[in-house]
Order: sequence, then C-alpha cells, then structure tokens
Amino acid sequence: MLKTVVNLLYPVLCRVCGGRTDKYNRNVCPACAKSIKERLPPFCARCGRRLEGDPEQVNVCADCKKDEPYFDRAWSAFHYDGPLKGLIHDFKYRKITSLSSDFTTLMAGFMKKYGVGRKCGMILPVPMSPARLFEREINHSGILARKLGKEMRIPYYGNTLRKIKDTLPQSKLKRQERVKNLRSSFSLKSGSSVRGKNILLVDDLFTTGSTVNECSRLLKESGAGYVEVITLARGNDL
Repeated sequence: MLKTVVNLLYPVLCRVCGGRTDKYNRNVCPACAKSIKERLPPFCARCGRRLEGDPEQVNVCADCKKDEPYFDRAWSAFHYDGPLKGLIHDFKYRKITSLSSDFTTLMAGFMKKYGVGRKCGMILPVPMSPARLFEREINHSGILARKLGKEMRIPYYGNTLRKIKDTLPQSKLKRQERVKNLRSSFSLKSGSSVRGKNILLVDDLFTTGSTVNECSRLLKESGAGYVEVITLARGNDL
C-alpha cells in the first residue's frame, strides 16, 4: 500500500519515453519494454550467435567449429540496439543501478523460456580489476548476477572470480588483440573451489566473447564441470 501511495505522489518516469511506469521500482514502461527486441532462434549451439534457417535446427556456427570456445553454451537475451543500447549506457556509465531490476525481469523471462541455467549450481559475475572498479564505482555484472541468482534461485558467489590484470578496454581492440589482452588476467579467489561445479557466468554484453571465454578457460582448467554464459545483449548479430 505504501509503495502504491509513493508511486502516486512521486511517479517514476520511463527513461525511454518519459511517460509514467506502472511500478515504483521500474525505469521502463510496459510499452517501451515491449520495444526491446528479444533475440530469436536458431542460435549457434555454442556461442549463441543468431543463425539463419529453421528455428528448430541445432547447429554450430563456423567460428565455433574453427576455434571451439571454452564455455559449453552462451546465450544473449536481446539485441544491442534501440532503447536498450541507451539503457545499458545509463546503467554502466551513469550508475543508474535501479535499471538492474528492469534488466533482471527481461533476462529471467528469456532464461525461463529456453531453460538457461537450469543445470547450474553457482552464478558468477565477470569481475573488474580493482583499478577499473575504483574508477567505475560499481561492477554492473555483479549487480545483475546477484539479482538473477535471487530470481532464478541459483546461489551467487560474487568473489570467486577476480581480475588481477588491469587490461586495455576491449572496445578499443580488434578480435585477436582482445584475446591477447585478456590472457591470464583472471584468477580464482584463494580458497575458492569450482571443481565439479556447473556454473552460470553473467555479463551485460557479448561482442566477440573474448572476456567470457577467458573466464571460462580459467574455470574449466580449475575443474568446473559445465560453464554456461548469459548476457543481457549481443552486439554482433543478424
């Protein structure tokens, strides 16, 4: 009741269209949420790239056949364009952390539809280096992973993965440069164990997949049984 009264007196406005949202803890109105484009199958059965053809087919893209990734399966829920592109920018760079509630709702809906994470007993975020975390003040992947873990009932282990090397921003590098840039830049927290565990790795954006692949390499070499990746959006798609 109190939340309803507060929303009536101090309505939350949609960050996309400026209209009123239907809930006090939402930044995107229902109409604008529907305009965010969900990615549709068929997907590559490894990296999640959108493929052409029959939605029921199961196939692996040419890149994954040529250079098999360390993760077992990657998914990206939405296209990185339209209103979502601006919302992700606000979340990451303007620190509008309340957007995590909107993003969690969107991602959880996609995950339930395709059974993402149902094998997993741990959920981990892609970590930031201490220097980058000090600069940004928030780890957006950690915020998403914590909320998704609660929503999907997967235990959250936020400090298991650590970034130990302050690398160059991936957005400024070409594909092969990204792989070299990240090599050996992650470690496991002392005393942590992932041996035999099935893990869901969370990040906001999938571009080349270099970051989640390097995290997955470490997890697999540390004994992880199955590594699945979920990102909010993907930028290189059909």
